[in-house]
Amino acid sequence: MSQIEIAQVIEQIQQEIQIDSNGHGIASIRATARLADVQDSSLRRAFLSAALEPSILAQSLIQQGFTPAALASWSDQGVPDMAVASVLEYYAFDAGRYCKPQARLVCKAFNRIGIRAWMQNIKGWTNTPVPQPEPPKVIAPSHEAAQLAMLLGEFAGLDKSLTAQLAVNAATAVNPALKPAADELKSVIAQTNPAEDAYLNPTQIGEVVGMSARAVNNWLLNSGLQYRTDDRKIPYRPTDEGKQWGRMVPALAKGCNQTVFQLRWLPQIVQVISG
Repeated sequence: MSQIEIAQVIEQIQQEIQIDSNGHGIASIRATARLADVQDSSLRRAFLSAALEPSILAQSLIQQGFTPAALASWSDQGVPDMAVASVLEYYAFDAGRYCKPQARLVCKAFNRIGIRAWMQNIKGWTNTPVPQPEPPKVIAPSHEAAQLAMLLGEFAGLDKSLTAQLAVNAATAVNPALKPAADELKSVIAQTNPAEDAYLNPTQIGEVVGMSARAVNNWLLNSGLQYRTDDRKIPYRPTDEGKQWGRMVPALAKGCNQTVFQLRWLPQIVQVISG
């Protein structure tokens, strides 16, 4: 049989070969039999009897990993491309006196590129890339840290400007490269913070009530309105009772462009101390 005749056979069975979305080929039993130059009834008998009395062909397919149940289903569902290759190789080289020259020629045709690619070529199938979903946007660690600080600040009921300062500090701690921009931002926040005018520090309170700043702090400590911390930058914090007059607010440190947090008090604290 010539290559021209092989091409004619392929043209006749082309409609009986299908390619699934994964590029896997499936041929009908008739198409498989035509390629091997045997009767399709012979293949049906071999496949359907695989579970009871497997033929040499069926035994060969089972040894390659195909189950008898799978072989029995091929009469209706078609023959997978890898099984088609096994059938052709059997009738090309292993069937003894039943070997077919056509099966050998077809084997030579697909051996160079593989049966699957060969069937894809017959069908003109091309691999269409499946659009991949865009990966979820990864939040930069600095952004994530700032968001966490904002959430914690809101949960704790902190002043909005203080919460903003915490967010800036958190982002800078994670990404030091943000420090120049962060310092400028903190300066703007501190300079425009209304708490600077609305709240009094111990020195300002002392000027009104006639006490030193140290004496004011001691009075606030003894009255249970503030407590001392181990943090030099934030030496005092308000107690639960003191929070009705005191609040932590950001302010510019003296002599440097750096924001610190200070405990300040509403003007009404003067009446509390004087009373």
